[in-house]
Parts: sequence; structure tokens; C-alpha cells
Amino acid sequence: MDRVRSQSKSAVRWVIRRSAGFVGQVLPLAARQDLVAFVGRRKLPGGFEFAMGMLDDVRRRDPVGLHRYLWSNHLAYAESYEVHRRFGAASINPTRHVLFRQITAHLRSRGLDPGKDIRSIFEVGCSAGYLLRHLEEAVFPSATILHGLDIDGYAVKSGMEYLSRLRSGVKLFAADMHATERIMGSHNYDLVLCCGVLMYVDESTAERVVRVMFSRAKRLVGLICLAPAGDSPAQSESRRSDGAFIHNMDVMIRKAGGHLVTSTFIGTDVSGSSPCHVILAEPPNG
Repeated sequence: MDRVRSQSKSAVRWVIRRSAGFVGQVLPLAARQDLVAFVGRRKLPGGFEFAMGMLDDVRRRDPVGLHRYLWSNHLAYAESYEVHRRFGAASINPTRHVLFRQITAHLRSRGLDPGKDIRSIFEVGCSAGYLLRHLEEAVFPSATILHGLDIDGYAVKSGMEYLSRLRSGVKLFAADMHATERIMGSHNYDLVLCCGVLMYVDESTAERVVRVMFSRAKRLVGLICLAPAGDSPAQSESRRSDGAFIHNMDVMIRKAGGHLVTSTFIGTDVSGSSPCHVILAEPPNG
């Protein structure tokens, strides 16, 4: 029964994407973007597939532009990043919990106390700040500086409103990843995170962001990135289904002067979506 239900859902998604693709071929881009926004803001079913079908030509010629448009307008995959759906340990993707366990285990192996020795955290691609809030509450209670940036202005605003009501110390900034160095300023952070975000930017941008992360991290950098189907690509590759990028993170970490600690493959049975690598690395002087 579950298999039949899954196949039925897949068929519906295929029909929505194909139908939107056919319609999209005869409409100008501005009209298609308006339709995608209309469907998204009304939370209509099949919004992601509708967006991918309507903007299929954009995915093929400019995947970075597609992702920037969807995230900055809180559309398609961004729509699920709502306060009531993301905050709380039970709502956090299991891959993030894997990363946090690896971080705390590594700190203890170095004679550090996660509850006392991590005082500052920065997250690239923080959405509404739900991971930072979890770290503040349950993992690194001594952290007093918890900063993050995200291109989704809606998520940042709604997240800050919620966090302010909780009297949380988390502070979020609405900014593109290109602004990571500017937002971080001259601050160095004990821990720098980037979970499931580099997949939305091309190789040169990912390399630049990774370099900034390692230059500003004092102890550790935690990453969660798409895993390739086979060997890691020599150069970054764009995934056909949605234009997301698969990067060779080992190479990027070495170029940034980092030292790989662990890289754990996580399949779809745990991630709930795409296979990924949970990566822990130390900065040059970590």
C-alpha cells in the first residue's frame, strides 16, 4: 500500500511539472514568475513542482539565478521554512543532529567541554534561526553570540520576531551568501556552520564562502552538502532535477587551508530527501 501511495504521489508530481512546463513555454518570464508567486503565497498543493516546471528554462541556463529567485521570495522549497514547522528538536532534520553529535564528540576528544567552551556560533544560511536556537538551548548553552545570515528575508523577519518573544540571544541578518564576509566583519567564531546551503550556489561562490568560513572559525567548521551518486566530481556539477550543485568539498576545504576531521555519508533513509555528506573540519589554526 505504501509503495502504491508513493508511486501515485510521484505520478502527480510528474504531471504537475510537465503541465507547468508546457504552459511555461508560451509565457514570458515575468508572467511565469507571477504565477509561481501566486501559487506559492496561497500555499497551493504542488507548488515546488509547479515552480520547477514553469521555470525549467531558467533551471537549465541559470540555476543559481533560479535558486536566488525562489529563496529570496520564499517560494517552492523555501515555503516549508515556517516558524511553526521548523523550531524544536523533533522538527530538525536528522542530518543536523548527526552533525551536532559529531561536533560535541570531537570537542570532548580535544579536552573541551561543549557546554562551556563554545561561546560564539555563526551559521551561513540560517533561515529562521531554528538551528541556532536549538544549539543555544540544548547543545552549547554557554554560547552568547549566535549569528546567522539568510537570503530569505521573510524567514529572517518571522524568525527574529519569534526569537525576540523567547528572549533568545540569536541574531539574524537578511543577506545573500556573497555578503558572508561583510556580515561576519572582523569577528571570529568558535563554530561556523553551513547546512544544506552551498548546493544553491556555483563553484566559485561556494569556494569563496568556504574560504571565509575557515578564515573566521576558531575551532570547527560544520558542513552538510549534497553527495554525488558516485565519485566526487572534479568540478562542481548541477543536478538535473532542480539545478542544485554537487561540489567536491574535500578540494574546497583544502584550498581554504582547512583540515578534514570526518565526512559521513547519509542516505535518503535518514536525510528524508537527497543523499548528503555531513562534514566536520578544523580551520588552519584550529
